[in-house]
Amino acid sequence: MGSEEKELAAAMRTSASGLVPPTGLVAGGIARGRRMKLVRRLQVGASAAAVLAVAGTTVLAVSGGDKGGDRHVTGPAGIATEIPAPPTTTAPKPGPTLSAPTGLVPVLPPVLLQNLLQRVPQGLVRSGVTGSDQTVKTSAGILSAGASVSLVLDDSSGPTLFSVTVRQDAEKSDEDHCPPQDGSTKATCTDRKTGNGTRVVERQDWVYPASADTPANRADGKAGPSGRGPKDWSVRVERPDGVVVEIREIASREEKGAVSRETPIFQMDTLRGFALDPVWRVWIPPEINKIADSALPVFVRTSSSGAKYEPQPPVNAPSGPTGGGGTAVPPADPFAGTWSEHTRGTAPGSASPSTSTPGPGNGG
Repeated sequence: MGSEEKELAAAMRTSASGLVPPTGLVAGGIARGRRMKLVRRLQVGASAAAVLAVAGTTVLAVSGGDKGGDRHVTGPAGIATEIPAPPTTTAPKPGPTLSAPTGLVPVLPPVLLQNLLQRVPQGLVRSGVTGSDQTVKTSAGILSAGASVSLVLDDSSGPTLFSVTVRQDAEKSDEDHCPPQDGSTKATCTDRKTGNGTRVVERQDWVYPASADTPANRADGKAGPSGRGPKDWSVRVERPDGVVVEIREIASREEKGAVSRETPIFQMDTLRGFALDPVWRVWIPPEINKIADSALPVFVRTSSSGAKYEPQPPVNAPSGPTGGGGTAVPPADPFAGTWSEHTRGTAPGSASPSTSTPGPGNGG
């Protein structure tokens, strides 16, 4: 620097030394500088945190994703970020199915009816037969197999609706067959097991079951400690092989019909004997179904698959007078003279429905 430049610089310093800058301007400049530095530091920190979070997520996705469950990533300042695991799709577990024993098929209603007629007393008027095929099949297999049959039995003291159900389900039920009576002493239910593991449930109740004596239960007139409607008695047998037999009787011509008698036609020990009889089977040879269907032509299949059975009146076409002048006799059928719900008097030579105990030969 030359002598002239040095003299100029000295003169400028001497002149400026006497100047006093405004206090607010200096303080504002210092504050703005500090804020700018803080902003730059925060921007740098946020960028670094974003880089770390992305890197950490990538590492977890590569190394820990196969363990399932939620994953946690710790970011700046100890903040935990929860990343939900991707949803997993699993195939629905197939339900259980039944395997038909080799050469056997599910029982049909005519077989149950035939077995029942061989066991009830012959001096009873029998009518109102209905049947139901309860076998359920799907593309996966057989879900349940069995059948049921019901009829009205009358001993001249009033009709009783009597039914038999024989069934086996692939999926076992955990139903409580003796529900709490909540203080009612008018109905009874026992649930026990025999020595061979057979479960026997016996119930004596009403069609509208007995329940606790409360205003709410009495409000509809169909509940309360004494029950309502006709008496409903049943014995349910669950065998160790999964076959369930239920014998039920109701003191009425219909399930929820008018009361026809004080108690059903059979006592509980008789019902128990019916239910424990080994004759009731779910799986039988197919020819047994055919024989019973031919011997007892009281059902008509209402679908091509045979899934539904309905009652039909006995065939009573008259044979016409014989050469010796004899009268036409109606063909024999298992309910001759006992089909009270069908009119048989219009056919020449046919008998009128019986309302009394049939004689020998009519109860077979």
